[in-house]
Formats: sequence, C-alpha cells, structure tokens
Amino acid sequence: TRQFLCEIADEDILKVLHLPIDYHNVKAAIKAVYTGITPDGLMLNGGTVDNELIYTSIKSREYSRLEPSLAKTAEEAMTLLLRTQDGQLCDVMIDRDMLSACEEAAMETQDSFLIQYRKLCTDTANLKTALRCAITDKQISFIREALSDGGTLNVDALGEMAERGKDALYEYVLQTSFADGVEYMKKSAAEFEKWCDDRIMALMDEAKFDSSSSAPIVAYSYAKSAEHSAVKLILSAKRNGLDENLIRERVRRLYV
Repeated sequence: TRQFLCEIADEDILKVLHLPIDYHNVKAAIKAVYTGITPDGLMLNGGTVDNELIYTSIKSREYSRLEPSLAKTAEEAMTLLLRTQDGQLCDVMIDRDMLSACEEAAMETQDSFLIQYRKLCTDTANLKTALRCAITDKQISFIREALSDGGTLNVDALGEMAERGKDALYEYVLQTSFADGVEYMKKSAAEFEKWCDDRIMALMDEAKFDSSSSAPIVAYSYAKSAEHSAVKLILSAKRNGLDENLIRERVRRLYV
C-alpha cells in the first residue's frame, strides 16, 4: 500500500499519512530502551524517518539527530518515563503530539480534505480520551495533558466536563457536531470508539467523487488501514473463542 501511495501522491500528502508511524516508532523505541530489550518486531516500516535512526537517537540521548518536533517529543517522553515510571502517561503524551504534528502538516499542504480529515481525527481522539478519563475519574491535570490542541472542539471545556464526570461530558457533547455519538458513549467506551471510527469512514465515503483535492488518495490509504485492522480484530477474536455476533459488533465499517 505504501509503495503504491508513493507512486501517486505528493510528498507533502505522504508526510501527513506516514507521520503516525514515526510517533509509534518513538513510543516503541522508548519502551525498548527503558526495558533494555531490542526493538525488533516493535517498530513499523513506512514512516518518514528511518527506524534505526529513531532508536539510536533515543538510546544515545542524541535527540537533535531527529526532526525538531519529533526530537522534542522523544526527549520529553523519555524524561517523563524516567521520572514517573508511568507508561500510560508517556503513551498519552506521544499520541497527543502525533495528533498535533499531523494536523500541522495537513495545514501546511493547504489541502481542504486533508485538513478536514486530520481535524476529525483530533476531535474523535480527544472525545475518546475524554470519555475514558471520565469513566476512570482522572484529574484535570492528567486530562489536559492527554488532550491534543487543534480540531474543532473547545479542548478546555471538554477537559473540564470530563473531570466533572460522564453526565457532564454527555451534556457538552450534545451541544457539538458529535451529538449523535452520545447514545454510543452511554453504552460503552468500546461502542463509542467504533462509532468514532465509523464517523471517519463516512467522511472517506464522501471522498470517492472529489477530484479537486487529495480526498481519493487519503480515503484509499485509510481504507486499507481499516481493512488490516478488521482482519487483525477478527483473527484475534476467533483465537480467543469470542462469539461470532460479538465479533460482528466490533468490526468497523469498511470502505466499499
């Protein structure tokens, strides 16, 4: 998929599509260095930065060898993990920076669909985080660290409502363009996360006939990723003997 995308897409579009891999690899490299294991099998191919460069830069603490924003994330995340030994907070911080970096890169392309897509990714990620924080009674300090700036939602208000609890969060979301998702929030975090993924796929469905932007390319990339995720989910569920109806409920909507 990556090879095909490289043949048809501009570099600035590819950067937005492949940046999440860089941040995944930063996360994997930090965990490998922290636990003293090799990163073999943990890091993904296809990012904008060579895997080995990310790993050796973090291992040697020579962060300046990386692109500035990625270097900042790597250094701050490693420092945080060493200071707190809190792997969850480390992951949250890297995921937050990834969302910001992708949205910033999309803005630089001035491509309307790419910007819309990345803003939707930020919004849905923030909503999923806010719900999990409300369910687990996280304090505002953690919530604000976990939420990414950007998107279309008021992040300060979202964080405040999440700290107050689920009911306050529901009331806030009902006043936004994501009001339809509240009924899924009330069911479970898993149901809501599926709804968020399906919301993004619905945007991709609209991209089929848009030839004025990157829409078809982005939709194809997202669709292939969704297919791979569906295969992994189904195989994992069947290995664990889950009921077929439950598997069907968990599988996300696919691009047709």
